[in-house]
Amino acid sequence: MKKYIFAFVIIIILIMGISYFTFTSGITKKVVASLRASAVQKKENPGVYNMPVITNVINSSGENFVNTDIAIIINATSNYKIKYIKYSYNMKKWKTIDGFDSKEITHKLVFKKSVNKKLYIKVENEKGYASYPYKTVVKIDKKKPKVSYKNNDLKLTDNFGLKYIQYSNDKLKWETEEIAGKKLIIDKKIKYKYLRAVDIAGNISKTKNVLTNN
Repeated sequence: MKKYIFAFVIIIILIMGISYFTFTSGITKKVVASLRASAVQKKENPGVYNMPVITNVINSSGENFVNTDIAIIINATSNYKIKYIKYSYNMKKWKTIDGFDSKEITHKLVFKKSVNKKLYIKVENEKGYASYPYKTVVKIDKKKPKVSYKNNDLKLTDNFGLKYIQYSNDKLKWETEEIAGKKLIIDKKIKYKYLRAVDIAGNISKTKNVLTNN
């Protein structure tokens, strides 16, 4: 009887051992396969590991409309020396800035003209690898809105958008009314003597004398 029990125990131990080996072997194979796949991917796509990276971009406007110049500060790093910064409004035509020769760079782009567009930025290293494009916006409006008369109606216009009408009788104290759009026609009677318009960038039109159309 003891012989049968001993044999039974031996069989159980063998079964458990084989099961454990099979289980751990399966895990080991999966890990090895994963490592091999990673190595193959790295070998087949070396660009992913050699691409420079834009680590930070500071937009002085906070991506809002302003009536001043905008500075875009770019920080980038790479395993190889960075050679170029490129930027575009449509990701088709790129403007290139050269003269770089370092693995870490900081550069400032300055925009001065009135514009309202998305801006894409990328950097390229000496091996020809480019970073993923970084997207921000440039919104500059340096033109004042206009106030004019058309068929005895007041016409307010701006190239990017109006924000306020302001009224006054003495050009010192102004009452403000919020508006929106690029064009507004006022056909109602105005109880104030002076009127002016303010656009979304903070530009203020010339003051219009409502009583004399000047």
